[in-house]
Amino acid sequence: MKMIVPALAGLLMVAGCQSAKGSMPITALPQALSTGGTVTGVTLANTPGGVGGGFRQAFQSGMMSTLQQCATGSTPLTVRVTIDGYQAANPGLALFAPSQSQISGVATLYDADGTEVGRYRIRRSFTMGGVGGMVAAAGAEKMMIDHFGDELCKQAFAD
Repeated sequence: MKMIVPALAGLLMVAGCQSAKGSMPITALPQALSTGGTVTGVTLANTPGGVGGGFRQAFQSGMMSTLQQCATGSTPLTVRVTIDGYQAANPGLALFAPSQSQISGVATLYDADGTEVGRYRIRRSFTMGGVGGMVAAAGAEKMMIDHFGDELCKQAFAD
């Protein structure tokens, strides 16, 4: 019994992250655009409270970078994202107890004429704890941007 308590405490100190998602298409892209579209621009419609000063630019460039990896066709599309939920984990708290980061919003895709061609509800959450969680929580904004883009890729541009 005396060995179990330190072992469990050590495990909690090095624990990392666990993620969950709840994304779904509201209006899926037509198949021709899902396989033949390329994203030429990303706009963040709003900046959530509690983010760093460079969040808007980081979000737009991070999303653009991610979407260029999965939307490899030739038909130009633009994406407009409205974030309706945002909470960053506290790195200090994550060291001692699980702390959660979450991001949610709606990504709307438009064709070159400005016509809406797809809309997706994107939701990702991450529970972080221990030393690994503390490190992850320190980079929570970037991690949430990356995972928001990855999730849109899976929803809109998956094979």
